[in-house]
Amino acid sequence: ATAPRRSLPAAQTHPRRSRHPYGGCKDRGRTLPVVKATRIRAAEGLGPPLAAAFLVTLVAAAGWVDSAELLVRDALLRTRPRAAAISVAAVVVDEEAIGAVGPWPWDRERLAALVERIGAAGAAAVAVDLLLAETRPGDEALATALAARPSVLAAAPDGTKRWILPASGLRAASEVAHVSFAVDRDGVVRGFLATRQLDGLSLGAMPFAAARLLRPEIPLPVGAPIRPGFRSADEVPTWSAADVLSGSLPEGALRGRVCFVGSVAAGVGDRVVSPLSERGTPDPGVLVQAAATESLLTGDLYERLPPFVAGGLAGLLTWGATALRRRVAPRLAPAAAAVPLLAVPAGMVLLLWAGRELPLLATALGGLAATAGPELWRLLEDRRRAAAAARRIVELEALAATLESERKDDAEARRVLAHELKTPLTSVRGLAQLLSGFDLGEERRRSIAAMVARESSRLAEMVETLLDLERIKLKDFRRVSALVDLSSLVQERTALLASGGGSEIRFSGEPGAVVRGDATLLARVVDNLV
Repeated sequence: ATAPRRSLPAAQTHPRRSRHPYGGCKDRGRTLPVVKATRIRAAEGLGPPLAAAFLVTLVAAAGWVDSAELLVRDALLRTRPRAAAISVAAVVVDEEAIGAVGPWPWDRERLAALVERIGAAGAAAVAVDLLLAETRPGDEALATALAARPSVLAAAPDGTKRWILPASGLRAASEVAHVSFAVDRDGVVRGFLATRQLDGLSLGAMPFAAARLLRPEIPLPVGAPIRPGFRSADEVPTWSAADVLSGSLPEGALRGRVCFVGSVAAGVGDRVVSPLSERGTPDPGVLVQAAATESLLTGDLYERLPPFVAGGLAGLLTWGATALRRRVAPRLAPAAAAVPLLAVPAGMVLLLWAGRELPLLATALGGLAATAGPELWRLLEDRRRAAAAARRIVELEALAATLESERKDDAEARRVLAHELKTPLTSVRGLAQLLSGFDLGEERRRSIAAMVARESSRLAEMVETLLDLERIKLKDFRRVSALVDLSSLVQERTALLASGGGSEIRFSGEPGAVVRGDATLLARVVDNLV
């Protein structure tokens, strides 16, 4: 495809073929496209990218590696510099305030005084992160303090799909918002629902309600999951309620800010773990709510990309890796196969600079598996074939050694047989010469004839033995063999041989020695040995 076109000399052109104007050649009226192999290779090259796209989309949609992905995401977010909150502040009920004012819960008049002091300090709005569900004395004073400025009160689900709402007198003076977070499978709070509906009542989230008190133009996406960066979780200006009530608050500390009111004392108020919590130590919920509000006001928000985006990126990187591997030297093939790992820096850039969450591990590992998987499979297959070839070579070498051993045995057998056959043949030849060359008496002739017959029988027996040995090699041992009690067979043959001769033969052996073999041939072996 890349070679330059060259026109062949007239003497080298095929007499029955001519160039086709569309890149093929004509052969007896047929057009043979020369790009067919290129198209086949292109179709085969689409396999790994499509496999990577499908695999990564499936893994990202199913959330099989979300636990690892979330840990990586949190680690990256912790690398960003913290930012001081400029739009929110917190007035908290801590141990100092409880020691100065009295045990918790405080009466509503005390809370009303706290809200009034916060408003007097110049706060633009007040967000009370306290569940004030019971109607108590002093609700009128608190309602008056809340109505004097933009404010929002907390509501929470009670675990039975119903809301725990503020007392009716307080609800009329302030907006109500829910303070529930969305907890991931690892127990970390990374977001919340912009709105949530229970028992027919839909409430906005506290961060949205508080942010809209300061900037009403912020849109409220119904039911959408919101993932703030919590960048200022440790940088929210926090003041003790004791300082506010005593009037020792610095000048301008709350001016123009949304002031959150909540509890951080031990055993009072909720605590959650956010991505920026130090070593997984839970942070007070009121400070996390304030940090989420700051994220909304500053645009420090993150959005999870759909799974098909990760699949598309994995497919694109895999296609690039596949194409690059075909154009580089074999020694650079591993580097080309690692191209899908570029999804990691791409995901880092998207997360830290664009606020888009891409499943880094699923994208990178899925693309790497689709790219290097076939090559790894080929390597494993080559190793399997090499091992099979090595085993075959060992088998062939063993077979060759066996054949060589059998050849030597056959040569030795022929040598021994030739030597053994010489004796009866020599005897027969000598007796035949004696019969033919001398005038012998009748008795002498019969004696010599008997000797010839014995030697001939001996020769025939030797030939028959040789044939038996050859037949043994040709027998199907598994078919003709049977279980033989070798102990009984040897004992019987030795007893028989002992009864026919003058020698003393004794049998010694344990009974029950069972082998698989041919009983007739084994009996001959025993006879020959004895």
